[in-house]
Amino acid sequence: TGLSRRILVFVHINKTAGSTVRYMLRSSYGARHCDVEPWHAAWTGPAFSAHDLRRVHKLYPRLRSIAGHRLHGHVDLGVPDTELAYFTFLRDPLKTTASRFQYQVDHRGKDVTFDAWIQRDVFRDAQTRQIAGVPDADDAIRVIERRQMFVGLAERFDESMILLRSLCAPDLDISYRRVNVARRGTIAADLLSDARTRQMLIEANTQDLVLYRHVTEELYPRLQRAYGPALDDAVAAYQALLRDGIPANN
Repeated sequence: TGLSRRILVFVHINKTAGSTVRYMLRSSYGARHCDVEPWHAAWTGPAFSAHDLRRVHKLYPRLRSIAGHRLHGHVDLGVPDTELAYFTFLRDPLKTTASRFQYQVDHRGKDVTFDAWIQRDVFRDAQTRQIAGVPDADDAIRVIERRQMFVGLAERFDESMILLRSLCAPDLDISYRRVNVARRGTIAADLLSDARTRQMLIEANTQDLVLYRHVTEELYPRLQRAYGPALDDAVAAYQALLRDGIPANN
């Protein structure tokens, strides 16, 4: 009978331009998109599961995409007659973690020192954990390969969007405006420039640094090669459309 559905699964890692990606998904698919959380609770207990996806699909019978911080690459969401196209974005781990601390202080009003905050497991190797479920870069790489997960780079955002649409989602409208951008970067910049706190960031991201290096040196160049030699021209044309405010979905 073949597959009757294809659903994009956006594994939204904190501080990797994910809010902008979610804006695109909602703009493209409207009521066929759902920002999801596990049915039991948003931030406690197991990650979003296949059972959760089946329940969401009953509410969204024409479901085309889902996104969420509680979507994890290692969790099998498989449902009958459905192809799941996983994708995520990574970002330099030191900058990501520093930005995440700044967000906790600036936006969530947390009264916490960096020294105490960085000791919490949930903030250490966070990109690897969200993909693999454990702080092990090799496991994360295996999950990416097994899921055939598209991995974009926040630092090459526009190019990543061209690649994503071409290789995974030809009906995705990649026009966008920046969402959830930090108003200032002073806290993060201070953490990165101070030798002591920078070393703490490195120690908290040993596996994320391995994963990020593998993606930037091997996986992402593979995507660039798959697109072909016209990539630079496509990115330039896309950026021109964005500057002129013209929809980029043609």
